[in-house]
Amino acid sequence: MENWKKITFFVAVFAFVREFRPIEPFYAAYMTSPYINCTVEQVPKELYAVGSYSMFVLIIIIFLVTDYVKYKPVLIIDGIGGILHYVAIANRPSKLRIQFGQAFYGFFFSAEVALFGYLYAMIEEKQFYQKITGHARAATLSGKFFSSCVAQLLAMAYGSPPFNALVYMSIFGMSFTALWAIFLPPVKQSLYFHKRKKVDDTTMGQSTVTIYSPEKYNQAKIGIEIPATIEQKVVEDPKKQETEEQYSVINTLYRDFKQSYSDPYVRKLCFWWAVAMGGYLQVYAYINVLYTYVLEENEDTEFTLYNGAAESLNTLLGAISAFTISKVKWNWYSVGDMFFAVGSLVATVVLLCLVYCRNLWFIYAFYIVYGMMYQTMLTIAESEVAKRLNEKCYGLIFGFNTFLAVCINTIIIYGVIQGHFIKINIAQQFLIYAVLYGFLAVIFFGTSILKLFKDEGIVEYK
Repeated sequence: MENWKKITFFVAVFAFVREFRPIEPFYAAYMTSPYINCTVEQVPKELYAVGSYSMFVLIIIIFLVTDYVKYKPVLIIDGIGGILHYVAIANRPSKLRIQFGQAFYGFFFSAEVALFGYLYAMIEEKQFYQKITGHARAATLSGKFFSSCVAQLLAMAYGSPPFNALVYMSIFGMSFTALWAIFLPPVKQSLYFHKRKKVDDTTMGQSTVTIYSPEKYNQAKIGIEIPATIEQKVVEDPKKQETEEQYSVINTLYRDFKQSYSDPYVRKLCFWWAVAMGGYLQVYAYINVLYTYVLEENEDTEFTLYNGAAESLNTLLGAISAFTISKVKWNWYSVGDMFFAVGSLVATVVLLCLVYCRNLWFIYAFYIVYGMMYQTMLTIAESEVAKRLNEKCYGLIFGFNTFLAVCINTIIIYGVIQGHFIKINIAQQFLIYAVLYGFLAVIFFGTSILKLFKDEGIVEYK
C-alpha cells in the first residue's frame, strides 16, 4: 500500500472513532433533564462558557506543544481528555463537576489541531492534499453520523434518550480513540524544537508548481516567488550544510509565520477559515440549546426529539459533499472566491431562518443545509492552504487559524451569550452568526468581482 494511503487510513479511523460521542446530540437536553435540572439559560452561560474559555487558554499552548512532541502524543492525550470530560458528567453530576468536565472538553477540542497537522506532516506529496483532506473530513463526519444514528435509535427504542447509557458509550468511544492513537506511525522529527539547518528554511519548500499562461501572464506573480531550483532539493556542498548556523525557535516561528501569510491567497482563505469556524463553533454548540428553547417557547411537551436524526443527516450529507468535492478538479484559485461567496450566502440565509422559525422540523432542515455547506467549504479551504505551505508550517498556521476562530467564539460568549455587551435570547444569538457569514459573503463577492478586472492568469497545480 502506498504511504499516503496507509497514513490516510490510520487518520481516518482515528477521526471516525473520535466522533463517536452519542451524548452530544442530546447534551443540552441532558443538562436540562431532571437528572441535572439546569435551566435552558444556565446551559450556555454557566456550562458551555467554561469549555469556550478553556479552548481560548489552551489553543496556543497546544499547537506549539504539538510540534515539540511530534503530534502523536497530543493525539493520545486528546483521547484521554475526552474520557475525563465524559466521566465528569456521568451519574447525575453536580454543576461544579460539569464545569470541570467542560474544562477538559476545551482541551479535547484544542488538540484537534494536531489531527490534520499530523496528516500533512506525514504525507509529502501535495498533489494528494485535496484528496486526503476530503477523505479525513469525510471520516470525521461519518463518525458523527454513526454516533448520532446510534443516539437517535436508542432514544426511539427507550421512548426518550437514555442519557447515562449515552454518556458511557461516549467514554468507550474516547477510550478507543486514545488506544488507536498509540498505534499511529510516529512523526520522525520535530519541525521547530529539533535542530534544523538554515538551508532548510530558505524556501517555502512547495512541491506544487504554479503555472501561468505564458503568452499573456509571464510577468504575473501570486504570493511568493518560488525559486527555480525549489523542486531539486539538492545540496551542492554537504559539508557546508553541516556547518550552517542554527536558528532560534522564536526566530524560526516568526519567519515561517510571516512567510506563510505573505501569500495573499493563503491570507484570504485563512480569513474565511477563521471567521467561518468561529461561527460554526457557536452554531454547533448552541443548536441543541435552540431545540430545547423552541420546545419550551411553544410549550410543547409531546414532541419527540429527533436531535440525533438531524445531526446524523447533517454529518452524512456533509461527509458526502466533503468526499465529493475532494474529487473535483477545478482551478480553485479562479473559481474559489465565487464558491465561498455563494456558500457563505446560503449559510447566511439558513441561519437567518433559524432566528425566526419556530417549527422544529424546519429548524432541523435548516441546520442540515448549513452543516453541509460549511463542511464542503472547509474541505477546500484546508486543502488549498495546505498546498501552498511548507510542510513544517501546518501545525503553526492551522493552529493559528483555529486560535482566531476560538477568539471569535470567546468574544461572542463573553459579549453576547453571557450578556456583557448585549442581552438577547437564544434564538436571537443566531442572528449574530448569520451576520458573520453575511460579512464573508460580501467580502468574497467583492474579491471575485475585483478579479474580473485584475486577471492574473490561469493557475494550476501539478
